[in-house]
Parts: sequence; structure tokens; C-alpha cells
Amino acid sequence: MMDKKMRSVGRRILPLLIFFIAMVTGWGLLVALWDIPSWLVPAPHDVINRLLRARTLPLHIQLTTTEAFAGFALSVGVGVALAVAICNSKFLESALLPYITLLSSIPTVAIAPLLTIWLGFGMKPKIVTSMMISLAPIVMNTHKGLKSADYRIYELMRSIDATPWQTAKMIDFPSALPFIFAAFKISVPLSIVGAVVSEFYGADHGLGYLVIVSAMQLETDMLFVAIGILAFMGVASFIILSAIEKRFFSWGGR
Repeated sequence: MMDKKMRSVGRRILPLLIFFIAMVTGWGLLVALWDIPSWLVPAPHDVINRLLRARTLPLHIQLTTTEAFAGFALSVGVGVALAVAICNSKFLESALLPYITLLSSIPTVAIAPLLTIWLGFGMKPKIVTSMMISLAPIVMNTHKGLKSADYRIYELMRSIDATPWQTAKMIDFPSALPFIFAAFKISVPLSIVGAVVSEFYGADHGLGYLVIVSAMQLETDMLFVAIGILAFMGVASFIILSAIEKRFFSWGGR
């Protein structure tokens, strides 16, 4: 059984590794053959050397990770609560859903400066920006999931005099869980984007700050390091959430 699981994991990871190795090899060959300046495109070994020499990098990673996942946690709490309220009120559904859709269409670069002006230069505007950009997928998917159960099941629950709480516990939330986890896979990367963009304005630490400073100083190797770490964070969160979803919610048909 364990061997079968290991083979399954290997089949999923091997294509990723092959593509990554091919991409890095091609990158290194292009830099060497075309003699591209290091300030324009650094070679892979330059990026690795800079990564190993960046002593303050863990602090930047810790700060951005804290902001992103605090914002994500807030978006989960607020988003699920809003979806439940919307599902139980036609008025709220008509009043709030258009604004939630509107919120998802506002560019992060437009929200972040305003929140920095209103909330100051600490972690608050970063967390709120992260929460706002990742909120809409959770509300929309949770709302869709709560509405996905067959109406005949509700008739059955009414026929046995089930309470609203019993119906929610046995029907609504189990039906919504696969949809909620699908939203998580969208919202976690968005929360990272929100934190990073907010760090462009009035921050002195964080990966977003590192990106801006490295770009202004033409430290392209550090810019590649920061972008690579952000890409890794997004991919790793997606893989972890997909594994949890497959392990616990495969019955949801997703």
C-alpha cells in the first residue's frame, strides 16, 4: 500500500522536476551562449549564490508569510460567514453579491496605497489588502457549495423534523466543503499577491519590499531570488491544499 502511494506521489512530482531542470538548464545555456550581462539576466549559479548569501532573507519571508496567511485566515472567516448569511437571506444575496463581485475586479495596486494611507505603515494594511483580494473566491464558492445539495434531501430532512442546525451540519457544510477547498486553492496565492503588492508602499521589510529595492538598485540576482521564493510559496500552497482535498474530500467528486 505504501509503495503504491509512493509511486503515485512520484508520478505527480517527476514531471514537475523534469520541467524545472529543463527550464533551469535552458536558462543557463541562453545566458552563457548569448553572453547576457548579469545585471540583465543573471546565471542560475549567480542566483543560488545570492540566495545563500542573503542573511536577512528569512526575515523578509517570515513577514510576508505572516501577512499573507493572516489575511487568508481573515478571508476564510469573513467569507464563510458572509456566504452563510447570503444563503439564508434573499435580501442579502441581492444586496451583497454584486459588491463582492465588484471587490474582486478592483486592482490590488489601487487598493494598497489607500489602505496604507488609512491604516499606516505597519502590518495592518498588508493583512487587510491580502484579505480583501482573497475574499471573493471564498464567498462565491462557499455560496455555490451551500446551494449545491439536491432539494429532495432538504425535503427528507424536513420530513424527519430536523432542526436548521442538523440540516446545516449533515447536508449544507458537507456539500460545500469541496467548493470551499477549491476556493482555498485560488485564495491562498491571491493572499500572497495582496501582501506583496501592499509591501510596495511604505514597507521596510518583506518580499515585496525586497522586489522593489532590488529592481531600483539593478540587483537582478536578488530580484530573481525574491520572485523564485514567491513562486515556490504559491506552488507549495497549491500542492498542499490539493493533497488535503484529495485525501479528505475525494467523495465530493472533484
